[in-house]
Amino acid sequence: MTAHAYPSAPTRTVHVIVTCTNRKTLPVPRALRLGNLPKLDTELRVREWTARLGTSSVPLIAAQDLYAGEHWMIARGLPARTRHARVQLWVCSAGYGLIPAEAQIRPYAATFSGSSDRVPGGAEGARQWWHTLTCWDGPAPGEPRSICSLVADDRSASFLLALSASYLNACRDDIAAAAGQAADPETFTVISAGTRFPGRPELAIVPADARLQEFLGGTRQALNARIAAYLISARITSRAEATKHMAQLLAEQPPLTRYQRKKLSDQEVTEMIACRLAQAPATSASRLLREFRDAGYACEQQRFSSLYRATAGAGK
Repeated sequence: MTAHAYPSAPTRTVHVIVTCTNRKTLPVPRALRLGNLPKLDTELRVREWTARLGTSSVPLIAAQDLYAGEHWMIARGLPARTRHARVQLWVCSAGYGLIPAEAQIRPYAATFSGSSDRVPGGAEGARQWWHTLTCWDGPAPGEPRSICSLVADDRSASFLLALSASYLNACRDDIAAAAGQAADPETFTVISAGTRFPGRPELAIVPADARLQEFLGGTRQALNARIAAYLISARITSRAEATKHMAQLLAEQPPLTRYQRKKLSDQEVTEMIACRLAQAPATSASRLLREFRDAGYACEQQRFSSLYRATAGAGK
């Protein structure tokens, strides 16, 4: 299917909010790993966490230069996808909250997904954590600290959110409030491939799922960012147009291939990683995961990466 171009005013601003990444270009100090915080209630935990971020001696770096991986490579290139609008990139971070891509931050490990350095308390804990972070000044004083505030500050703009399911859940109350602030509901669009929130139409999620991976390329982890890039390149900023276009695109895709892979315990995965690293110590996590899956085994990418880091670190 060929994307059609739609006219867009050159001065139009499109705020794009994307999920952060676990992968960083710099090492994360122990004190800035969420898993090393004391067990406190959410408000006290956030206070301790933000104090550590503020007082750490670790040098600051622009967020856009700290994050790494395929998802971030695509996300970082979004502003250059069109000359017909000014694309402002924002990051939805479990460690810092909502931040502009240019914000100066420290290497950290905090997430709403995965098995390590995850915000505790399940889905409700994640929403409380996000809400509490919005009350902190953050690393870029004067900038909006919530999605709702961002929309309220620039109601003439368009807003495109490309978030994973876990991050969408953490921010969903903020997103619902933000959608209500938009001057025109058509300017507020959410991408979250495969995510469903029955009874929450205000989240404005456009149709998208893993069937688009073959069409857009790349890994499933970067699919939301690739969909955002596709829509921006096609100058599609209207929610209705995005919904219609993505529904048609999905209808043209072949059924999703289902793999019957064997699930293993953490110990079994760790033993296989250790054995392979003993043979070839320089083997990367991504290459090893491909080998692992090609051999017929199942393991979620973030889980595998966490076990790989623990195993590789233990061998040093």
